[in-house]
Amino acid sequence: MDFAGLAGTAGAHAEARAIQVAVKLGIFEALAQAPLDDAGLARALGTDGRATAILANALAALGLIEKSAGRLRLNETSRRYLLSKSDEYLGAMILFDEAIFAAWTHLEESIRTGRPARAPDMFQSEPGETERFIRAMDSLVRARGDARWTAEHLDLAGMRTIADLGGGPGTYVAALLKRWPELRASIYDLPATLEVTRRILAEREPEVAPRIALVSVDYLTDEIPGPLDGLFLSNVIHSEDETANADLMRKCFRALAPGGTIIVKDHVMNRDLTEPRAGAVFSLYLLLAARGRNYSFEEVSGWLAAAGFRSIRLDPLPQPQFTSSLVIARKP
Repeated sequence: MDFAGLAGTAGAHAEARAIQVAVKLGIFEALAQAPLDDAGLARALGTDGRATAILANALAALGLIEKSAGRLRLNETSRRYLLSKSDEYLGAMILFDEAIFAAWTHLEESIRTGRPARAPDMFQSEPGETERFIRAMDSLVRARGDARWTAEHLDLAGMRTIADLGGGPGTYVAALLKRWPELRASIYDLPATLEVTRRILAEREPEVAPRIALVSVDYLTDEIPGPLDGLFLSNVIHSEDETANADLMRKCFRALAPGGTIIVKDHVMNRDLTEPRAGAVFSLYLLLAARGRNYSFEEVSGWLAAAGFRSIRLDPLPQPQFTSSLVIARKP
């Protein structure tokens, strides 16, 4: 890394906060109506004119809006990812990052003590937090295209039942059901999450929602209902420690019918836990807000093998668009 790369990375909080505040203030929604000058944008937002102009200039420099002859307008990136009406809206994830930004000020303490900066409750304690978290997960997956790619490339031929464990907003399972019309699915998750799931499915996936059962399951304390032909876990194992994950794989094994398939989607790291870069950095967030980190294929395959799974394989998603992989295994 050269000086410019180091300096840019070290100061990246400034860019992140500019984008978070712009989404929170509604700058992109305001410009969707018509191009505006700095004063017009400030009037639309009810903000200070000089300060708004400074923020707008920064957004233009970052390539998120265009500024020409004093007029501000959206560009392809902001129309695609930063307008709430877009199917690829990333704003819910950005607002989630904004809400937990303060946790990063406690990183030093977490490094010293090994303890998280907030209770690792999967954002279940307060309804507003649950809603923001689950909609952020939906936003991220839709914007990046993970669910669409996964549904197009997973071979679920012969399956009749699948459960998405920790399925959150149901984004993945909805995509799978569209691809495989004979499939019926369940989402196993915590009660507060399922309340949000129900709303999201009604809003965004009414055509497949009748084929999805919402089942309250705490995978840390409950047995996983079965028997199932398939179990899908996306971004679950990174929230838990090594002992919990080994136990979870045993529960998954018991829940699957003979010949059943488990599909684990996550940042699957190299043996040194340094690549993919996004996974190594994201482990810092997990230190702050969860019990886990991102794990290597050797670790994940070890838990699966110990649970009794066979034919364990790693299928990386294409990079740089994606930073995760699928680990797929079968119950004999």
